[in-house]
Amino acid sequence: MNSKIKERLPSLTKADQTVSEPASSAAAADLLDAKIIIGGSRVAETAFTETLLQVSGFSRLTTASHGDQVLQLLREGIYNDVCDVDLLIVDDDLPGFDPVATRLMMDQFDEWRLIPIIRLCKESQWDHAQVLTDLGHGVTSMLYHPLTAESLPPAIMTALAVKRERDVSFHKQRDLEDELANLKVMEARLQFSVSHDDLTGLANRRRLEQALDLSLSQVRNFMSTSALFYIDLDSFKVLNDAEGHEAGDTLLIQVANTLRRYFRVNDTLVRIGSDEFAVLVDNTDETSINKQAQGLKDLFDGYSFEHHGHHYHLSASIGIKQIKPDEVTTVGEILSHANQACFTAKKRGRNRLHFYNPDDREMHTLRHSVEWAPRIRAALRDGSFMLEFQPIYALDSGEVNHYECLIRMRGEAGVLYHPKEFIPVAEAMGLIHQIDFWVVDRAFDLLRGMPEDISFAINLSVNVFLDENLYQLVAEKLKQTAIDPSRVVFEITETSAISNYEKTKRMVVNLRALGCRFALDDFGAGFNSYSYLKHFPVDILKIDGGFITDLDNDPVDQLLVKSMIDIAHSLGKKTVAEFVERQSTLDLLRSYGVDFVQGYLVGKPQPNIAIKSRPAN
Repeated sequence: MNSKIKERLPSLTKADQTVSEPASSAAAADLLDAKIIIGGSRVAETAFTETLLQVSGFSRLTTASHGDQVLQLLREGIYNDVCDVDLLIVDDDLPGFDPVATRLMMDQFDEWRLIPIIRLCKESQWDHAQVLTDLGHGVTSMLYHPLTAESLPPAIMTALAVKRERDVSFHKQRDLEDELANLKVMEARLQFSVSHDDLTGLANRRRLEQALDLSLSQVRNFMSTSALFYIDLDSFKVLNDAEGHEAGDTLLIQVANTLRRYFRVNDTLVRIGSDEFAVLVDNTDETSINKQAQGLKDLFDGYSFEHHGHHYHLSASIGIKQIKPDEVTTVGEILSHANQACFTAKKRGRNRLHFYNPDDREMHTLRHSVEWAPRIRAALRDGSFMLEFQPIYALDSGEVNHYECLIRMRGEAGVLYHPKEFIPVAEAMGLIHQIDFWVVDRAFDLLRGMPEDISFAINLSVNVFLDENLYQLVAEKLKQTAIDPSRVVFEITETSAISNYEKTKRMVVNLRALGCRFALDDFGAGFNSYSYLKHFPVDILKIDGGFITDLDNDPVDQLLVKSMIDIAHSLGKKTVAEFVERQSTLDLLRSYGVDFVQGYLVGKPQPNIAIKSRPAN
């Protein structure tokens, strides 16, 4: 150490050092580890200040003899947007350094804003006004030569402590700002997700309802016209099942982008369901709607999609609902009407347009299904189904010992519903299997209490023959009731038999192996009747009633019916003629050699069985 500097340093005893030494703690150690830049032009003064700080425990000290060096050290101290310099101690005669200008410059950067400056002044330069100016411009404190161990270290520790507090406060504020920014981003994302579809980025149903509400107001108040296009991709499920959901999602995104390019920016594009889209177009007219609808159909006609080398050609069914000022409607009705129009387009063959029309027969069918579905479920639950029995007359014995079981449904106030009113709905709604199983269960239970020469013909839907539970039910009921299985004749229509030929044939073979018999109903209605008759394992042919109703007057029907009977007999099968209502028809059929007749001449369906009844002569 320079001897002159040593002379200027006061004598510090061990006790003095103990008293002046900060408390031994992590905080004190942190302050002593601060990085300090000492700037001054006089080497002796700078060295004295550096030595004084070293004796006080500061170790990370750097000196500079010019203002440019101070700025360079500040720049070099920046790493990852943080400056490791904690304090500037600058002599007032440091060349190239203006404390006020430097402070203003440092305040422009987050890395330097919190670094304190201690200005070292000559004792003879005390100027109260200057002090206030300097402190007002960010100079933390001012010290005067000569420096002493009693004044400098405490001032520096205080400045560093204040700096640490500012650092903590600054970081907390920045963390809060970051958190607030993240919250705003999350809020924006949440707001977007509330009104948009995650996959395609299009608006969702909620946003569409809001847009429709506004559109209705515009239509009513400004007498404008709007249109809602409802788009349902045809055969999307085929692609989704064949290629997986990833391919399906890719297609939906592609379709969404196609719609973005086709429609205007201010039109409301919506993904309303899995493979359903909607577009609301405001301020349009009927001519534009028709043109836009046809263009939209052409856009999707033969729409091509490629995935992993596989090419798919898709189309779309499009329903259009015009929103006019003279129509009293609601948002819900507009959506419903557009959906109904799309449903009608799909029902009429797909890949087509359809404008909503309240008289569409498809909608009447749909409404009928909606009304009947809960009634069918209630009937299954409450036991409101019943069987009626229509006699089948055997010409050789002149007796009736065979009855066809016909299902009925009891409604309110004793109303009796026939199958044509609820069976199509049950098939569409997936309830037909439950009805089929009820019929089988009920018919077996009733047959157990009948004379042993009575047989039942039981009508079943086509799909139930694809259900393995049918075989289990029949086998269980035969075991439970102990009836002769030949007394049970299951009827299946020709069209049903050939719709899924192999599986239906397998079930028929299995049930016949139990001893049950089969009748092929509506025989002759199909073009391949004789082809399937050769291979399909049935015991009885029921000639379609369309050939019987005018048999007396139609020579063609006479030839066809006679040939059906002859071929059936040659194959060892019995024949039944349905819809026999006149004695003359019965006489003709008898001459052709038919085995059984059924119709109003023999008897109408009744809830009770009249044993061994005969037709009128």
